[in-house]
Amino acid sequence: MSGERSDGYRRGRQVERDATSEPVNSVYRRLLLLIWGLGAVIVLVVPAFGVGWPGIFTVIGVMHIFFSGLIWADIRALRRQGVEWGFSRHLWFSAALVFPLVTLAYYWYVGRVVTRENERRSDDANSSTAGE
Repeated sequence: MSGERSDGYRRGRQVERDATSEPVNSVYRRLLLLIWGLGAVIVLVVPAFGVGWPGIFTVIGVMHIFFSGLIWADIRALRRQGVEWGFSRHLWFSAALVFPLVTLAYYWYVGRVVTRENERRSDDANSSTAGE
């Protein structure tokens, strides 16, 4: 019962076996670390120009908004690749908006998620080819 139907969609177990699962990659993960480092340098340099606390808080506020947007886009890209996040995706986005070191924690966590998902996909591919 596999193969192509009149509506153009392929169905069945054979189609699932034929499907190749691409490895997952985090689109914005490295960019987050780079921008966090640049932001930290900017926060340290801003007082040298005599801007003071309002300038520092402005830089930090803009960074947090930017980080939460990048985390939102990264989670969205990972979900499009088939990674299931559940409710925690909202927590990561919200925490990045409020807390300063969440971006680094997200960088570390997403690395683990991507590695785990890629291992799972390679194991699934190996087990499906071994069963034939």
